[in-house]
Amino acid sequence: GPHRGFRKTMHRLVRAVVVASVMAPAAGFLVVPSTGGLSLAQSRRIAPQVGVRKSNMLLGNAVKSSALTRVQASPAPANWEEWAKDKEPFYESTTTAPRYKSQDWILYFSTLLTSPMFWRIFSHLIANTLFAIIVWAGYTFWWPGLTAFCASLTTVPHSLTAGALGLLLVFRTNTAYDRFWEARKLWGALVNTVRDVARIAHVHLTGYEREHFLSCLACFPSLLLQHLQRLEPVYRPTLLSKTQIAAVSGCLGETDLDLLWKSRNRPFTLIKMMTAILRKSNTDIDELARRVGSSQKGADLSPFEMRMAQAAIISERTVAERGLTEFCNQMGACERIVKSSVPTSYSRHTSRFLSVWCLTLPLVLISSLQWIMVPTVMVICWALFVIEEVGHVIEDPFNIHLMIAGSGQEDELRIEASLGVLRGDVFERIPASSPHLLENGGNFITGEEYSTGQFHEDWLKTVGK
Repeated sequence: GPHRGFRKTMHRLVRAVVVASVMAPAAGFLVVPSTGGLSLAQSRRIAPQVGVRKSNMLLGNAVKSSALTRVQASPAPANWEEWAKDKEPFYESTTTAPRYKSQDWILYFSTLLTSPMFWRIFSHLIANTLFAIIVWAGYTFWWPGLTAFCASLTTVPHSLTAGALGLLLVFRTNTAYDRFWEARKLWGALVNTVRDVARIAHVHLTGYEREHFLSCLACFPSLLLQHLQRLEPVYRPTLLSKTQIAAVSGCLGETDLDLLWKSRNRPFTLIKMMTAILRKSNTDIDELARRVGSSQKGADLSPFEMRMAQAAIISERTVAERGLTEFCNQMGACERIVKSSVPTSYSRHTSRFLSVWCLTLPLVLISSLQWIMVPTVMVICWALFVIEEVGHVIEDPFNIHLMIAGSGQEDELRIEASLGVLRGDVFERIPASSPHLLENGGNFITGEEYSTGQFHEDWLKTVGK
């Protein structure tokens, strides 16, 4: 009937659509010239030698043909190995953090007495060891009542509570390590944002607006770190470390420094300063005329070009503002880590539980171990106290004070090591290709107008030869 004919028509239509959808992707792998009918084997031999020039299948065009115009692909403009053979300086890979190796066990064991963690728990460890010596002396020489008392004790209570103590220590350490790792991720995100905002500034800002913006941006990580760190008489006696001073030197003017000195939140003030520079750059008529390539403040631009320039400026400012917003979010997250701590009641209970457990340990071990009890208790207390202290130390990642300032080993999070790298990334003028802009890694202030797209023009000329 009519329904059967309709179903047959629909089935044919569906099959045609399925076949077309399957064959269309496959056709993309078959590269054939626009002239001539070659076999599949011939076309496969030709495929690596040809490339796509352009397609005449344009969106909104009346042209319906799906044929592609092919041309012979140009050779690579330069051979990397030959070009880089005698070039200097040699490109260095990212500096890796020091990692533990199994072969280093002798070194780490031999430096036990110089370990900062050992000296942080030293008073607690000595107190427990002295108590163990007193228990052994009283048990062995001059306190018969203690001998009878210790002989009646058993290790069962310590065995039953050891599991709970272990869970408390593990949870305490894991909570602290989560804060440590979160801080490292936040700083990594900050590094990415600094580079992204620098990328936008180099391409879309011009003149001294660009330079002032980049100077504030280069100083932001150092001042944020100073904002998060507290002064310590031994570990951090100065407001800024030598690394931080080197990262901010030569960037800001006297007015900038005066404003930052008076500010109650210096990194946030820097964000506001960068926002003000960005606003001026996007509202100053002369600046906008330079950015859109107009010498008469837009008078020589067609309506279409004006709309294109307006859309580009809005897009640039939106992306840059989004980066500054990310700075605010990352600063707030870092402040949250510094200003909040593991609940005090939890830390206190863990400390009390551990102290009582270790202090009573000599009483239950003396009858079975005799004098060997003293070194045994000392080693057990050392291991447990260090586990607890690790949690205390890494709880505030931005203020890990293990090494004396100036020792070169106080940067546990490798944060200060990134400050100089970030300054270099912010000020580097590449891909600008003018030789004088590449001197000293671009680490200077210049109001010169330069193009960051000249390399592309040079590449097009090389390929077009």
